[in-house]
Amino acid sequence: MKIGFIGAGNMATGIARGWAAASGEPGAPEAMLFTDAAPDKAAALAGEVSGEAIDGARELAEASDLVVLAVKPNVLDEVAGDLEGTRVPVISILAGTTLGRLQEALPGSELVRVMPNLGAQLRKAVLCTAFPEGTGDELRERATGLLALLGDVVELDEGLIDPATAIMGCSPGYLALMAETLVEEGVRQGLTEDQALRMVSLSMTATGDLLNHHEPAALKKAVASPGGMTEAGLDALEERDLRGALRAAVDASLERVR
Repeated sequence: MKIGFIGAGNMATGIARGWAAASGEPGAPEAMLFTDAAPDKAAALAGEVSGEAIDGARELAEASDLVVLAVKPNVLDEVAGDLEGTRVPVISILAGTTLGRLQEALPGSELVRVMPNLGAQLRKAVLCTAFPEGTGDELRERATGLLALLGDVVELDEGLIDPATAIMGCSPGYLALMAETLVEEGVRQGLTEDQALRMVSLSMTATGDLLNHHEPAALKKAVASPGGMTEAGLDALEERDLRGALRAAVDASLERVR
């Protein structure tokens, strides 16, 4: 199967890297094609994953079995004009862009709405999907199989896509902010930056794995020995309303797409 990417930004890059890493596995793309408003970006990504840069969205769609639409939402109509009449199935990763809006822009095209996170490049993504009513089994199975090469696929009612994105799509940024701060504090206390970053990274990785086996509250309790350092740190975070800050972050991200 030939997969075409319209847009070569960060998320498209992560997905392409993940599929490239799956090369040779059952269901993996046989080839990947790329186009972007900045041709150098498409060429660079194509070179990285042994793909091919194509000049123009229509040319790419006509050469592809399935298209990943990865542009900014405000240029959807412009790109849709290039795809008119091609009838190629489209996986959209456009933030805040509903299936209804996609159907208006791309009448007659088979559509899948997907919101992934950056774990795609490591094949450890969460990928939330929504399908229009009446989607055929062939497209549903083909899209789900492709996406499963990148991580855990979660099919949702479309109304839950944005809340899910606020949790799994934005949280890598929140965790990165926490990591950045902890590394800075480690350096302030005398560690090297490399030492502090490795410690924080490994601790976050282990915590993620542990959360597959323990409820968050139980894990927090297990780490926070009475009278210990973790308990003191958690108390400081509660006093400064970390929970409230995270809730505000979720609300703010949802407001951006409503």
